[in-house]
Amino acid sequence: MKYPFWQPSNKFYPELQTIIQADIAKNKDTYDILILGGSAMSLEFGGQINKTLDSLLHLSNPKVKIYNAATPAHTSLDNLYKYKMLHDKHFDLVIFYEAINENRFNNIPPKDFSDDYQHILWYYDMALMNRHPEVNWTVLPFIAHKSVNLLIDKLKGKKFLNFQEINPDYIQYGSDIKTAKAYRHNVEGIIKEAQAKKEEVLLMTYALYVPQSVIGNGGYTDYRDFATCKYPSPLWLWGDPINVRQGVQVHNDVIRQLAAQYHTFLFDMDQQMPRQKDYYCDLCHLSDNGSRIFAQNLYKYLNDSNLTRKN
Repeated sequence: MKYPFWQPSNKFYPELQTIIQADIAKNKDTYDILILGGSAMSLEFGGQINKTLDSLLHLSNPKVKIYNAATPAHTSLDNLYKYKMLHDKHFDLVIFYEAINENRFNNIPPKDFSDDYQHILWYYDMALMNRHPEVNWTVLPFIAHKSVNLLIDKLKGKKFLNFQEINPDYIQYGSDIKTAKAYRHNVEGIIKEAQAKKEEVLLMTYALYVPQSVIGNGGYTDYRDFATCKYPSPLWLWGDPINVRQGVQVHNDVIRQLAAQYHTFLFDMDQQMPRQKDYYCDLCHLSDNGSRIFAQNLYKYLNDSNLTRKN
């Protein structure tokens, strides 16, 4: 099943290893920022965002240090798990930016959807692994348990979705945004974890670009109204773009509601990012020009809110 024999739990979030090993403490004079999210702000796809933001922040505070845990395909649930895994680290600010990836999970019949996302094999495995503390030493009991469960589920006719793939037969179900409740629960979990650790939280709404041409042809092949980028993501990666736009709008509303309820910082990137061809590689990943505008907008908010300095 492609799990390493020793310490299989390391398969899930290897990007945390450098952060776990870093010396991040409350009494240090550095200003430590943790970024949680998906690919849009990751080092892989959002390199220009990170480079520009880091440069701007160091102009106002040379002691700023950014720890980026944003990872392609990861959802609010992954980010909640990762933040909890960093419980012994103290960050001055936690930035959360992600609202698109779990839209993939809506592409399934309602009866097969689970609020804990265990209709996705990735989270099914994670939940099962949490019941096997011995996985820090060996994978065998976990694999045996998983094999038996999968056999039972197969006999019951249980349907699973892959973490990064859409079943074309299920795209029709994506218009029903079933993820709203789970998304709220997961982001709320991040906020509560931060409050318990006395860390500031900045929630950001998500900027999505769905040009008319994409809506007109179903949104699966048309890149004419996007910037020319080296690695654009397939427009069908999350489902029908019309449904994805609806899902992101629902998740953005949740972000605004939670920010008001818990009095967190809120930056409405959805309202600040211009929707223009030259700024987007695809529905959510930004070109170099778009990345610089994104980073400048975020920096201005951080600076204006005095979030770049220690109290």
